[in-house]
Amino acid sequence: MDQLQINNSILEIFVGDLTNIEQYDAVVVPANSRLLPSGDLRCKVLRKAGTQVQVECNKIINKITQIPVGSSVITSGGNFTKYLIHTNGPRPGQGNEGKKLMLATWNCLRLADEIGATTIVVPPISIEMRGITSKLCAEAMLPTIKKYLLEKNQNLRAVSICLETSKNFKEFERVLENLSI
Repeated sequence: MDQLQINNSILEIFVGDLTNIEQYDAVVVPANSRLLPSGDLRCKVLRKAGTQVQVECNKIINKITQIPVGSSVITSGGNFTKYLIHTNGPRPGQGNEGKKLMLATWNCLRLADEIGATTIVVPPISIEMRGITSKLCAEAMLPTIKKYLLEKNQNLRAVSICLETSKNFKEFERVLENLSI
């Protein structure tokens, strides 16, 4: 199983390269608290989006100093997409990683919904750069997405999770199958 219908929206998972995806209104990208380039995925997305996105990130940080764990901010998507949502996910050992993943996921969806996005693609938050397991990530993210789509959603019609490996896909697929019951 790779997708689930939730009200008028689709929640789907797939294996792919996030930087080769262009049909989404909003793309979520991992971020650190200062919105600086770090981690392979963030750096690849920022290169594709162009320098104007980092300029926007710098302006945000100049106003608010840092992005707390579990929080998200939005910028233009530059040359890549309409919008980029920068999300600061948890690191192992910080405590309450599952709750922080749920909060980060919820905030991504909320921001996308508020700007009227109908489609959003999200990488598994905190796996690549932070070392969170795919099991914990799937168990936090997928139920949170389902809850958001059932209770708060106004505009989102497709929420996609782009996974880099088949191993990660299997964990997410297991959790998605359990959500459909």
